[in-house]
Amino acid sequence: MRKYPSRIFAAVAAAGLMASLSACQVKPGEYRIYKITALPEQQGADCGANPDPRDTTTFFGAETIALFATDPDDYFLEFKEWVVIGERSGTDYTFHGETVAVDDPGDATVTDRITLDVAISIKGYKITGDYVSFTSKQCQGDCDAHPAFQCTVTGSFFGAEIKDVELERGV
Repeated sequence: MRKYPSRIFAAVAAAGLMASLSACQVKPGEYRIYKITALPEQQGADCGANPDPRDTTTFFGAETIALFATDPDDYFLEFKEWVVIGERSGTDYTFHGETVAVDDPGDATVTDRITLDVAISIKGYKITGDYVSFTSKQCQGDCDAHPAFQCTVTGSFFGAEIKDVELERGV
């Protein structure tokens, strides 16, 4: 009577696995909205900050982020004040963005650079991620009024997808 029960269970389990994996993927034209909780950011030693080791907090930051796709190879992440492009590998996404601004005040050439790298993993409705933001200012020429600096900030977050949300934006 039950000649192939293990095959039936294997097929049902595979179908459930595929359904759960497809919930993680954002398809072209779709978007997902996540409410995330961010752990306190960590400034690198290059930032020149010297935090007091007695400082502590149990507060977390809260944000809403959006993940969307324009085609099967291009994924976008609305993160903080930026939108960055990325790619997907299974349930993992990586995003990178960079801006470079060059200015010539007086006899100086000042280059401001910001980069952002975000790595996200989505399992069902749960999202976890890490990010690194790098800011720098370089100067050539008369740089007395434009001191060089750099700062690396890292952070982690976790959260959940907000179900049945629709964006409303005027066109």
